[in-house]
Amino acid sequence: MVLAYFDLAERRPGRLRPCGNPECRLFLLDASRSNTARWCSMATCGNRLKARRFHARSAGVTAESPAPEI
Repeated sequence: MVLAYFDLAERRPGRLRPCGNPECRLFLLDASRSNTARWCSMATCGNRLKARRFHARSAGVTAESPAPEI
């Protein structure tokens, strides 16, 4: 597994990075043209983070304070 990571990181520099969700331990291989992918899966990690931010905004919670438990 580690050898595959380093091989891929060497062949496609800058395209292999950790998921943008701090609770996720997966990596993503960014195949987008602009190299701006953030989540390993938009259906799971991306949706969860966007939903949390939406609920925090609608509840009036600032970015510095913790989001309410749902």
